[in-house]
Amino acid sequence: MCFSAPASFVASGGLIALGGASFVVAKKKDKLLAVIPLLFGIQQALEGVQWLYLNHGSSSFFMGYGFLFFAFIVWPVYVPVFVYIIDIKRRKYLKWFIFIGIAVALYALGLLLTQSLVIRELRACVNYDFNFPFQYVANGAYMLAIFGPLFVSRREAFKWFGAVVAIFAIISWYYFTANLVSVWCFFAAVVSSMLFVYITFKKPAQS
Repeated sequence: MCFSAPASFVASGGLIALGGASFVVAKKKDKLLAVIPLLFGIQQALEGVQWLYLNHGSSSFFMGYGFLFFAFIVWPVYVPVFVYIIDIKRRKYLKWFIFIGIAVALYALGLLLTQSLVIRELRACVNYDFNFPFQYVANGAYMLAIFGPLFVSRREAFKWFGAVVAIFAIISWYYFTANLVSVWCFFAAVVSSMLFVYITFKKPAQS
């Protein structure tokens, strides 16, 4: 995340609290949705610790790979899966995004296991640098796995959530291209707080 370790830890603490509160009030069907802020909170905590290392002139590969595990492996699978589980009537379309997400996650896992990772501070952000063959194709598939199910879903709240995250993705790409992974994950984490509002005030009849 940009700026500093304190900013990451503040975001992390707030998201973990919201995720816990969301999980408590969510119905069984929405539990997977409710823990998303909590998972983002854990991811931001990993980068907060990374900042502590960077501030002392070193880096932590454990924290780096942990952060990237969430970014490249968890989210492209988790997002289409939870939408598929919740939105029963659109499953025949949503299942394809799960396949795309799994393909992206497996490709990313292969890269993380075989490519050297360099972690550094760049323009007040944490920069994760490693060889990324077919980057544009992989990025396109990644975006499709994330945004596709949100926009295909019948739930208007998911469409709004996808739209807001997409806007921040464009901003991150335009202004923070070299640090896109770090910056966009932070923005997406903050936006995930919307899910607490959705779960808390969702109409009981909505499905």
